[in-house]
Amino acid sequence: MPANKRYGFGFRAQIPEGAEESRIIPFVLSTLDRDRHGTVLNQDNWNIDNYRLNPVVAYQHTLSGGLCTDPDPDYIIGKSISIGVEGLGIDRRLVASAQFEPSDINPLAEKVFRKVLFGSLSRSSVGFLEIGQGKYGTGEEAEGRSEETYYFAGQELLEWSVVNIPSNPQAGKRDIAMRRMREEGFTALMYAYRELGGRFTLSQIESYSVRDIFDLLDGKDLEIRERNPEKIRAMLAENTALKDQVARLQAVLRMK
Repeated sequence: MPANKRYGFGFRAQIPEGAEESRIIPFVLSTLDRDRHGTVLNQDNWNIDNYRLNPVVAYQHTLSGGLCTDPDPDYIIGKSISIGVEGLGIDRRLVASAQFEPSDINPLAEKVFRKVLFGSLSRSSVGFLEIGQGKYGTGEEAEGRSEETYYFAGQELLEWSVVNIPSNPQAGKRDIAMRRMREEGFTALMYAYRELGGRFTLSQIESYSVRDIFDLLDGKDLEIRERNPEKIRAMLAENTALKDQVARLQAVLRMK
């Protein structure tokens, strides 16, 4: 399996007394159970040394922005005040306690914290790199068989997040990636709608190509009542040509 970032899934542990004041919630981040991607993480070989140097807790694995979103520090919603492996045998598991940021510096952290207390958010997900070379199981767990299972040799923890849906039992990684692309596409659509001042409906913007939308954004100060993309494109080209002509005249005047 390629050595790129991977994800595993966990859940919120029992909420302790005083959590409202301390803002500390324990989570089980990873266990020896086979996950829905058909993998098992090695609980005896977690490398968390580097993570301890920067023990951030994120929301939805969003730490550095996405396809259509800028980096936002508020997606870091807290810090791990403790993290480590506990238990023996089949009960071996990676656990952490998250302290959520206060509401006055991060409203998103407050919302996620309240949802965790309420119970509508209760899942976690670890982002990690594979260490060493794992192997597939035997019998029905062998590669290509009905219960194909990959056993990791070890993992380096990069970050962990509180997530909405940790895994879809009927979906693989491609479906998760497609869902994220759709979410970011909607974000881009709403950005264009706002930047264009609501002069175009969402359905109209959806009907335009990406090139059309960029052209509209470039000429967003124009008063455009036309809705036909071809005619809009011609208007914007004419406006660009006019701007270029003005710029050339200004350059000539400056030379004089």
